Amino acid sequence: MDVWVLVHPGFKKLELGRRDDRYYPLPNTHKSIIDCLYRCKYLEELNLSGLDEHSTPPDYNDFVQCSDTREHYANIIEDAIRELPYLTSINLGTLVNNNIIRVISNTCTNLRKFRIRGPAPVSDLGIKYLLGLNETAEDIVRKRKPGCSKLEVVDLTDIEKLSLHSLTLLLIHLQNLRILEHNHIHEALWLMHKTGMSSELLNLKLTGYNGRGPSQCSPQYLEVLAALCAKIEKMHLCMTFPETFFPLSRFREISDLSIYRVSSVENFDLPLMAFGGKLVKLELKNCTNFQSGTALNIRKYCVNLRSLNLEIDSTDANSNAGLSEALGEQNVHVLQNQVSNLQEKLSTLQMTMISVMNKYGDLPRLEELKLKNLSMGSLLILLPFAPNLVKLSLKYSLRNDEGAPNLSDSLFQKIFEKNTFSKVQHIEIWCKTLSIRTAEWFVHNCKELTSLKSLSFWNVNEEEQVQLWREGRRRTPVPVEIDF
Repeated sequence: MDVWVLVHPGFKKLELGRRDDRYYPLPNTHKSIIDCLYRCKYLEELNLSGLDEHSTPPDYNDFVQCSDTREHYANIIEDAIRELPYLTSINLGTLVNNNIIRVISNTCTNLRKFRIRGPAPVSDLGIKYLLGLNETAEDIVRKRKPGCSKLEVVDLTDIEKLSLHSLTLLLIHLQNLRILEHNHIHEALWLMHKTGMSSELLNLKLTGYNGRGPSQCSPQYLEVLAALCAKIEKMHLCMTFPETFFPLSRFREISDLSIYRVSSVENFDLPLMAFGGKLVKLELKNCTNFQSGTALNIRKYCVNLRSLNLEIDSTDANSNAGLSEALGEQNVHVLQNQVSNLQEKLSTLQMTMISVMNKYGDLPRLEELKLKNLSMGSLLILLPFAPNLVKLSLKYSLRNDEGAPNLSDSLFQKIFEKNTFSKVQHIEIWCKTLSIRTAEWFVHNCKELTSLKSLSFWNVNEEEQVQLWREGRRRTPVPVEIDF
């Protein structure tokens, strides 16, 4: 009954969302929370997704063991929603059925965000309720219009019993719809495209697309998406195909692009030329083939980036392809012939690259940079030219056969001459070729720095670690937390 005391009648927001860590509540905690919902008459945002079976192990979930218990509390949720006319956002997870959706459509006419998740007993009938298509005689007599016509975000992930027709109804009837999540949204768009519907007729306003499986990321479906939903701003793809970047280049408004399995960056310059100037967030993860020329294209076309994440599978997956045109006559082969000493070759190449890259300007808005297994060339293209970084993460494989390529204290000394990292607050570097010299530079010169992580993965012995830890703790006015 502690929950009874904690749930205040004046709450406008009650959020019990999914957690990243495992959640083991006391028995009857979930029941108590739902029992108290009737007290919150002024709720505007309700999130109960943290109470379903996706968030809590079965042995600790009040609603998994007995179907009668689940049905009973579904009825309590239904009764509570009848008294919540001010709701603008609701997330019920799997704790939903068609009857609850009917109550939502009759009560919460100002709803903007509706999220549920399977497995849940929701069918096409529930979607018709949500849209207000099943008017009753009472609705007509009282001249009231059921349905949530103002919806902007609808998440129906893993709801299996929905037909493609119901998904097309959502796209057609919800004029303000910007995000629609479902496992078969790509097939619904394909159906609409094949039946002759055009973007001018539909006026679809979808601004987000989440490709969760290979079929949802295939080039043919991306072409349909470009034809019907040209205003997409946030694009997530779980993988790429050889032809992926051609249809992707037809979009013009993308500001957030995340791709999680990149087989090749060939032709990636096409989408960068199309919408690179509007990109705010760019993620390329699990790249099996990355070229320094791609890093150069990011510098050239994505001047408004705030977050950049490039993760290469291994140090062997890098190449310097695409650099020759940037360096002009001062290419790698010419430089190698001009000097005799190997270290001199490397040092000259590094200095030349930094000086040549100056002509492309900085990335002034970049605040978060995460790089994994990036080659020396790509690193020199990006890191020295991000003066306003707040978070920096560099990770290199720790196996003996995959050391960081040419990543050394002398290289960072050249980077420091170009970039003082005056605004950096958090640094995490996994690299066994850097020594205490680079770590000390960060601690002594980055006045905003508050944390330096993964020092144990550097070429730093225990005595040096302790010494640096003490220096960080004693630094004023902002101490630095050294995490080994």
